[in-house]
Amino acid sequence: MSTSKFETNDMSAHLEVIRANADLMSAAIRTGDSSTTIAACPDWDLSQLAEHTGWVHRWATDALINSRAPDRETDFGPSTDDDLAVWIVDGATALINAIRATKPDAPTWHPFSLEQQVWVWARRQALETAMHRWDAQTAIGVQAMLDPELSSEGIQEYFEMGLPRVLSRAEVDPPASSLHVHCTDVDGEWLVWGDKGEYRMLPVHDKGDAAIRGPAADIWLLLMGRLDRSKLDVVGDASAAAAWLDLPNW
Repeated sequence: MSTSKFETNDMSAHLEVIRANADLMSAAIRTGDSSTTIAACPDWDLSQLAEHTGWVHRWATDALINSRAPDRETDFGPSTDDDLAVWIVDGATALINAIRATKPDAPTWHPFSLEQQVWVWARRQALETAMHRWDAQTAIGVQAMLDPELSSEGIQEYFEMGLPRVLSRAEVDPPASSLHVHCTDVDGEWLVWGDKGEYRMLPVHDKGDAAIRGPAADIWLLLMGRLDRSKLDVVGDASAAAAWLDLPNW
């Protein structure tokens, strides 16, 4: 089994993702129509997508540095004088510097159901920035790609952290059926199932009631509500697969 360049004990690859994707989003803001609607987030236009991404970068930086939930009164958004293309890069730079100044296993605060360590922020922000860069480029008609290994990280995060958050927020039990997810281009396999109302997940090769197979980027886009399920190979019990895919988006 090959080793991914994305490791929890070395955040450098995640930081490179944040930097590269913030730069690409900045370019999309400079060249695209700011009023262009974002398909995956139809209530937002390109400017609002950039403001959200930059806000999240600054919010995460505050949480990371202060090891607590940011003050609700703090305004992390841009001022009317800010150039969004510059503002998005400045926020990403501050975030990268804050992460780089500490260690992956250093204690911090975050709102997710994982250990309170810095590596969680590095992975979360790399994935957040990459996905919203994809949104921005797609909206303005630029061919948008997602790195397969990063996409596998995104799938892992979804099943490890995102889906439990979805189930908790929606106050619903996981489906009783099992679903096997298998990346065909890079390492990455998962089995998810419900056990007496409890969510279970293992990153293993095992047979489920249904299975989804395909490139990692396509699977991640599907789970993030950005790709129609007909684009992927779904085998086995179609109703079992639908039960998992019909859950609310993260």
